Amino acid sequence: MHIEVIVRTGRESDDLERTEDAAQLRRLLLRQGVEEVRLHRDGSLPAGAKAGDGIVVGAMLVTLAPHALQAVVSAIQAWSARASGRSVEIVEDGRSLTASGLSEHEQRELIEDFRRRAAAADDGGVPDGGA
Repeated sequence: MHIEVIVRTGRESDDLERTEDAAQLRRLLLRQGVEEVRLHRDGSLPAGAKAGDGIVVGAMLVTLAPHALQAVVSAIQAWSARASGRSVEIVEDGRSLTASGLSEHEQRELIEDFRRRAAAADDGGVPDGGA
């Protein structure tokens, strides 16, 4: 399973702060046992671009086993709660959720709904209660 993780650090932050926070979160995710965490690159690099060009600041692509999603979102939620203004958007196959300010119960419900919608979309159906 592949997810995109986008770090948002608040209105007063700059690219350097987002880059540092994303690096910190990347280290945390690697300790959670995800398979891979790499910087997200914009696919529209011009010819002759340098290695650092095209990196989307604060965005990472994460490869993990589907059963690890709950633990990864829990770790992201705990990390985002440690600093004011932080939030993290998690995107999977065009569907997204934001892990910020959620109780453990709300987090479980959100992830279950997220996974249910993903399964329904993969089956070509519409999930119960969703549009």
